[in-house]
Amino acid sequence: MKKIIQISLLASCMLLGCGGDKSENPASAQSSHSTEANVSSTSNANDILAYVDPFIGTGGHGHTFPGATVPFGMVQLSPDNLTKERWDWTSGYHYSDDTLVGFSHTHLSGTGVGDLLDILVMPFVSSYPENTKNDIGRTHAKYQKSDEQASAGYYSVYLPKEDIKAELTATTRVGVHKYTFGAQGVPQLLIDLGFAQNYDKAVDTYFKVESDTTLVGHRKSTGWAKNQPVYFVMQFSQPFEYQLYQERKAVAGASTQAEKTEAVLSFSQAKNSELTVKVGISYVSIEGARKNLAAEAAQSTFAQVRQATENQWREQLNKILVTSDDEQSKTKFYTALYHSFLAPHVFSDVDGAYFGADGNIQHAEGYTRYTLFSLWDTFRALHPLLTITNPEMVDDLVKSMMAFHDEAGVLPTWDLMSNETDVMIGYHAVPVLVDAYLKGLTSVEPEKLLAASKKSAMQQRFGIDLFAKYGYIPSELEVEAVSKTLEYAYDDWAIAQLAKAINNQADYQNFNQRAQSYKTLFDPSTGFMRGKDANGDWVKNFSPTHVDHRTTDYTEANAWQYTWFVPHDVSGLIDLFGSQTAFVNKLDALFTVSSEMEGDVSPDISGLIGQYAHGNEPCHHIPYLYAFTDQAWKGEARIREIREVMYRAEPDGLAGNDDVGQMSSWYIFSVLGFYPVNPANGEFVFGTPLFNQVTINLNDGKALKINGVNNNGNNYVQQVKYNGAAVNQHFVTYQQIMNGGELTFQFK
Repeated sequence: MKKIIQISLLASCMLLGCGGDKSENPASAQSSHSTEANVSSTSNANDILAYVDPFIGTGGHGHTFPGATVPFGMVQLSPDNLTKERWDWTSGYHYSDDTLVGFSHTHLSGTGVGDLLDILVMPFVSSYPENTKNDIGRTHAKYQKSDEQASAGYYSVYLPKEDIKAELTATTRVGVHKYTFGAQGVPQLLIDLGFAQNYDKAVDTYFKVESDTTLVGHRKSTGWAKNQPVYFVMQFSQPFEYQLYQERKAVAGASTQAEKTEAVLSFSQAKNSELTVKVGISYVSIEGARKNLAAEAAQSTFAQVRQATENQWREQLNKILVTSDDEQSKTKFYTALYHSFLAPHVFSDVDGAYFGADGNIQHAEGYTRYTLFSLWDTFRALHPLLTITNPEMVDDLVKSMMAFHDEAGVLPTWDLMSNETDVMIGYHAVPVLVDAYLKGLTSVEPEKLLAASKKSAMQQRFGIDLFAKYGYIPSELEVEAVSKTLEYAYDDWAIAQLAKAINNQADYQNFNQRAQSYKTLFDPSTGFMRGKDANGDWVKNFSPTHVDHRTTDYTEANAWQYTWFVPHDVSGLIDLFGSQTAFVNKLDALFTVSSEMEGDVSPDISGLIGQYAHGNEPCHHIPYLYAFTDQAWKGEARIREIREVMYRAEPDGLAGNDDVGQMSSWYIFSVLGFYPVNPANGEFVFGTPLFNQVTINLNDGKALKINGVNNNGNNYVQQVKYNGAAVNQHFVTYQQIMNGGELTFQFK
């Protein structure tokens, strides 16, 4: 009998489980994961949370973290085993590692660059700083993977040598720890504000002991985000004795301020008992952190916070319900959905204050300010997904990007804690804003959106000025010239659509013409997008498999992978090949040629099928291009292959970096059976659904039921019907999705 995953708030109250053997020490008893608040309601197979495995993506190149957070939370409380700078540890954690150095409160999910890892807390029972005199040079503990658990909103690990059980959960702006100590040693906590120096260098840290149960302070750092302040208030369930340090040297008094500081808190009375720690954070002030803590967790127990956090995840994941008896596929699906809802992060305090992109304290009037916009990645699928699952959130995202524009003078490209990192290419805030306006999801005046978008398109940097001058970017004048030309052309198409929608004909004509610039770089003699110099001559020594984004024409890719980036004009791209047959033949070759590449091949170029690289974003729409031809079945076959091979229910289960949810969002759409090839035109191109029954729960009580009839996993879609009527195009519209009803894929 097939089982439908469903939410039950009553079932969520089954949070309290049976106790461990009372003859054991409390910490060692909890290592069996059977005490109060250790038995999650996810033990119920009908609970949607049972299908979320936060360890997926924490191995290989996935760069995800397994710790506790709420959907889009400011706090990501997660374990760190970063003992030195290593690329696959950019989230602070890697599944292959068994060395814990502590739990910090902010983390990035799936990025290719490391940062954050703020306010590290490490439990221990030895003597500090003597316990830092080791090969690692830090206080640390070993653990076994069998003693580590993670679920949506909860993480735990048992440290056998120290006999300490650590548990984590979180609210939006508060991290909540629970430590159960055994009988050995003196229970202590190290709070280290100088951690992660290789990723995020501390430049000013501060501690102040306010009472024997309250510690406050700040950490100001520079790294990928050049100017990042974070403030905290810590409240403890038991009183402590303390010693403050500057770079591991003890200092007198109840406060200290230096580049790197530490605090060691001792809880002698906590032997054989529990200690709860609540850490409110703010990017504005200590008082902001205090307000956040008071509003979200001050009166709640660890178990209550965990239950509320799990309920938030149930509500969020319940937006898409799957009916299937394929347990592994459900785990892959709901873990991908979970990863899609980790970011953007809430950035404003409960009173609306936030740290602005101009370095000043700002106030979000009537909306929640968000940060962490990895737009080169997420404009493709994550943001279109949010317009379906969280349309009420989209206006806040638009206002957040527009506030960034007002503070910094230009829309964000890669906004990290109100810092423009200038990582990656394009000005992809534009299609996100335009899509929101065209779907009716933002209250921002379209004229303001257009003015901000035009400012991005008129910059005198990153080759944007050259693009406007030449109609393409000459290869000898700018690195990654082909990729930038193609992506600027797409963003300009989006600007043109916004101008057209508000009847601004001059801007429509200008940017629509710029959107056709992709044609200037198509070389019919090779069938590739190829660089040109300022004289209009093709670059010499061209090889479609050559990669080196520091010196060549392509961004983390080669000509095979970037030739297809014309999402706004697929029919025009087909025409460049001369015929649909030639276009399909070239697509076929992409997936069948050798995967060997020349040059300095970035590890981001992963998940290869031929020269198709699913581990990096430029390729994500390519399998759906077959749907624009009379051989859509070939795309369906590739989509099934990618779903199966590039996504596995294992720690090393992702083909590449999850990139703040983009990799996971591709999977969600590709399981549902459609994908936003052009993320801003409101059309979702048909692929092939994985499950035979899925329900998307929409706002206002509506639902879209997606049915797969005679789908055996190997056959092909013969017809698609919407509310019983045949769909005579290769896509379903956003409006049809949001109107609800039934979308039926008939297989044969």
